Amino acid sequence: MAQVGVPLNAPPTIAVVGAGWAGCAAAAELAARGVTVVLLEASDELGGRARRLPLMLDGKTHVLDNGQHLLLGAYTQTAALLAQLNVNLDAAIERRPFELCYPDGFRLRTARLSAPWHLAAALITARGLSVADSVAMFNLLRELKRTRWNVGVDRSTTDWLRECKQPPNVIRRIWRPLALSALNTPLERASAQIFANVLRDSLGAASAASEMWVPRVDLSALLPDAVERFLLARGGEVHRDARVGRISRTDRFRLQLRNDPARRIEADAVVYAASPHYLARIIESTVELSPILQTVLRFEYEPLYTVYLKYSSNVLLARGFYALIDDPSKRCYAQWVFDRGRFDKKNAGVLAAIVSSSGPHEAEPLDDVCQAVATQLTDQLQLPPPVDARAIAERRATLAAVPDLKRPPNRTGWPGFVLAGDWTESDYPSTLETAVRSGRAAARALL
Repeated sequence: MAQVGVPLNAPPTIAVVGAGWAGCAAAAELAARGVTVVLLEASDELGGRARRLPLMLDGKTHVLDNGQHLLLGAYTQTAALLAQLNVNLDAAIERRPFELCYPDGFRLRTARLSAPWHLAAALITARGLSVADSVAMFNLLRELKRTRWNVGVDRSTTDWLRECKQPPNVIRRIWRPLALSALNTPLERASAQIFANVLRDSLGAASAASEMWVPRVDLSALLPDAVERFLLARGGEVHRDARVGRISRTDRFRLQLRNDPARRIEADAVVYAASPHYLARIIESTVELSPILQTVLRFEYEPLYTVYLKYSSNVLLARGFYALIDDPSKRCYAQWVFDRGRFDKKNAGVLAAIVSSSGPHEAEPLDDVCQAVATQLTDQLQLPPPVDARAIAERRATLAAVPDLKRPPNRTGWPGFVLAGDWTESDYPSTLETAVRSGRAAARALL
């Protein structure tokens, strides 16, 4: 193994700072190559922004997540990592064809056919789309394929869709919810090119790539727990409640823990996989790292709210999840709702509603957001009032996926110091797949 900054006469030790999905992916890749890994996580739960969250609802603790996530069949690196970790995908994930269904009967669902017939069948059998709507959708995807998924000069998704002559109904019912869920950025600010990249690898690819994967287990059980077992079985270390306060470098890297300043961890190399806004606080502002720090400081962020609502255990949606009509001006904030009881019977009666990106809901107390979402679900799904509700707000959930977004590469000016996260260089938005890809790429950059 030839590794920058690692003595060739000793087994390398690499510290991974942050145990989100990028850090977990990097740690697993390194451990699989025989590296001794020290994984450091600031919180008491592995997984970062996609982790297990025990939540008290109506006097009972439900094992949920700090945010509802939906994976796609296009997440090839995530699937490869789960297979490497011997995760039983059939048991852990429910896979279903792409479907966009609303409570009022609107439906777009791909067939189990090879591409492009799966999408052609969806457009032919769609409910709520006119012939003109279907033709406009088809023409947009055909034009993207002709241009090899390049939109030209990057601009807002709103402007691009209008230039492509997409009807309001198609934008409202299809492109808007898909773009919001993928980019978590208001369409007026969201990059058309990044959205086109997502379409390229999902609806524009093989039929399996557009599948929707809903976890049957909590997100920590899906990946981070398996990574921890994988590391420990190979002589690695996993430390929780280990917030790194400083990283310095002489002949080796030294990591000082904030909650235990007297303790220092030494490593031959470091994968920084924690939050980008925290980076400048813990490393020296050197000439080599200055360009990266300047890029990170220019980042804008978008929030993501998940509202958990508890109903009687006999309340069951007709489908596992629905798209919703959102209208912030009427306090209809949620774009999706998932029936957690359909995927895990222990959570019967628990619904998870997703409120993507920034908006007026941010100015409201969380209890008021819960009430607004409950009213929205009553109106659109004819549900009774919930018996309890809690909102989980990730204020910096993702990068704002704006046009011409600049992100740093995995490699830095410090030999042996690499970056990993959904905020590093990629043609994808901030997704779990982006994080996994970045983590594996960062690990390989050290090997």
